[in-house]
Amino acid sequence: MVRVDFHILSSSDAHTRLIYACRLTDKARARNHRVYLRVADEALASELDALLWTFRDRSFVPHAIDAPGAADEAVLIGTGDAPSRGEPDLLVNLAPDPVAAPERFRRIVEVGDDDQAVRQAARNRFRWYRERGIEPEHRTVDVS
Repeated sequence: MVRVDFHILSSSDAHTRLIYACRLTDKARARNHRVYLRVADEALASELDALLWTFRDRSFVPHAIDAPGAADEAVLIGTGDAPSRGEPDLLVNLAPDPVAAPERFRRIVEVGDDDQAVRQAARNRFRWYRERGIEPEHRTVDVS
């Protein structure tokens, strides 16, 4: 069964949320996980693409935006429910809606923050998982 964790940041800054997703991804890659970063739209995919190059000094997470002809990297960024190729074991969800088939992944990390709209969307996703028999874990992350 899939494990679902909600990481709710103490900040309401959208950029801080993306940096947190970069750090999670970097840590997962260090442990040889394949990661799919799911975002709401192409603009956010581009922003996250740039951040994975620059979020930390002397650090780079090899990755690609999930598109036809793109490299098959261990970290993919996309807007769909799952990448077009590869079998990631970790989904980091930054989109406001839940992934349609959570059982495709061993683990899902839902990243939220203290912005009211983001928090409400996270509550809706939490409820959605529970309705499907998945008991998510919740943790508040202090990013100050």
